[in-house]
Amino acid sequence: MTRLIPRLVIGLAAVHFAVSLVASSTFGEVAHDGFWNAVPGKPQREYEMWFFLAGFGLLALGTLSQRIVRDTGRLPAQLGWYLLAIGVPLQILYPVSGAPGLIVLGVLALIAARRDSAGDGRRTTTAD
Repeated sequence: MTRLIPRLVIGLAAVHFAVSLVASSTFGEVAHDGFWNAVPGKPQREYEMWFFLAGFGLLALGTLSQRIVRDTGRLPAQLGWYLLAIGVPLQILYPVSGAPGLIVLGVLALIAARRDSAGDGRRTTTAD
């Protein structure tokens, strides 16, 4: 599970990018308007651009945690807390969203991080 969770977060980022580019006309409209200042004051464009940009945040969390797992063999608990910090308020403010996925991934990340740290404790005591 330790190696799977970062991949799932990266997959969620890919879904954000795909949905933004395929199911939206915002990018075409923004390009038509010349990019500069083409989003403010247009709620649909603002929403879709933030949705797209959230993909980069998820990509960063996923790739950085993947690197940490590769280097240390452990999943950082911070990943779980960050995913919950995003998912829980999103679920409250916008119930029909992908928030449950963030919450599930956050809980799974915390479980994996706890197992990783418990496993280190067992290894330390047996090595002594």
